Amino acid sequence: MLDIILTIFGICIYIPFLVQLFHTHWEKDKLLHQLTVALVSLELTALFHVPSVMYIATVLLITVFAVYVIVKRPTFRWTPILIISILYGLWFAISLFWSAIPLRGARFLLDYSLPLIAFAFLSSIWSISKEDIQQCFRTFGYAGLVFIGLSLLSWGCTCAELNILPWEWKIFGKSYINGENAYRWIFRFNGGIWGYTHPSYNLLPLFAATCGVMKLCKKHVIQPYISWLLWGGATMLTLLSQSRMGIVYAAIILMAGIVYWLPSKRLQLSAACVFLLIGVALLWGTWDKWPQYDTNHNRQKLYDVTWRYIQNKPLQGAGAGALNPIEICHTTGELYWPHVGYIDPQREVTDWQWKVHMLPHNQFMADAAHAGIIAAILSLLMYACVAVRCVRIHSYWGGVMMLIFTLFSFLEPPLYIGKGLYLFCCMICLLYTEKTIS
Repeated sequence: MLDIILTIFGICIYIPFLVQLFHTHWEKDKLLHQLTVALVSLELTALFHVPSVMYIATVLLITVFAVYVIVKRPTFRWTPILIISILYGLWFAISLFWSAIPLRGARFLLDYSLPLIAFAFLSSIWSISKEDIQQCFRTFGYAGLVFIGLSLLSWGCTCAELNILPWEWKIFGKSYINGENAYRWIFRFNGGIWGYTHPSYNLLPLFAATCGVMKLCKKHVIQPYISWLLWGGATMLTLLSQSRMGIVYAAIILMAGIVYWLPSKRLQLSAACVFLLIGVALLWGTWDKWPQYDTNHNRQKLYDVTWRYIQNKPLQGAGAGALNPIEICHTTGELYWPHVGYIDPQREVTDWQWKVHMLPHNQFMADAAHAGIIAAILSLLMYACVAVRCVRIHSYWGGVMMLIFTLFSFLEPPLYIGKGLYLFCCMICLLYTEKTIS
């Protein structure tokens, strides 16, 4: 019953978006443009909620934008991210020729490659003003505050339900609370403790919102304390959900925020050098602790077996739609897969449920296993394009978010997971516009 009540409360995430709609001064000649801005805000907001709303927002956004293109006929411009995203999708389409499950491969292209191309195409046509960008980030940031509030509400209700005092909640390691992972209780407003509770993909948009709002605060668009509320909330949820890498992301944002708020370039450079030295010293001093900190043997097994698979098929990979434990185990000679168990050597590659226990926890290894090193190189080039764009337009907080997203990609395959993919798409959409948005 409590899960149902909290799930209903989860709809409150959309309050900032509704406020944006209410305060927008709709103009007939700008209606399509204003709708597109509103739907980008909805897309960003939906990153905090269940994935189904995110997909619906994407369909609405692409539909409205298609009408915008037909009616307004804006100028088209080729961008590096559009070219590379097309090549990325095209290479996966070519890999259908050697895929053992081409029908699933076609679905793979629709799920992952098509959104990248669509958002890159949108960013090659759409012109957006600084005020529009600020509106999107403002809504995103306030939705992040609601997300923090709902998470803390879920935590408080859980403590009351399980008779746990708040200071008794375990925040280190990967411990269980009443037989379930701690993060399931924190994010249970997204459909209950068995709803969408993945800690990394729930927290990643919150870090992105913190980055965007930091810029707005320095520009005096919103009050500075909002950014630090977001940062503090993200750090607290990181501890409560026991997300270990979230601590690193929170530290990066803290140091970047301090540097960003310093009044002169000289002070910023000096502070950045000091933080870099401190970071290197801490890493050097604690290097022997990190192997003990990451004791996930199943994750290491996925890395090892997938790497051996890539060495066996470095150019082709499995082909779109055909990467699964049976394909990998048949190729490497393995008989065991984490969380699955024994893999019969006689099983057919097609005899595997779609999207179950398939991916290594690394974006570039996942690309190489799917379609060879060419796919991995193209995904690296996409990341490089966004990073270079941040440098060219002096988007400091875009650069910080891209740094976090890149580090995250060595631990998860975000372009194969809805929330990671659409966050990256939104970054493309907001960064690749005609006007400088530093």
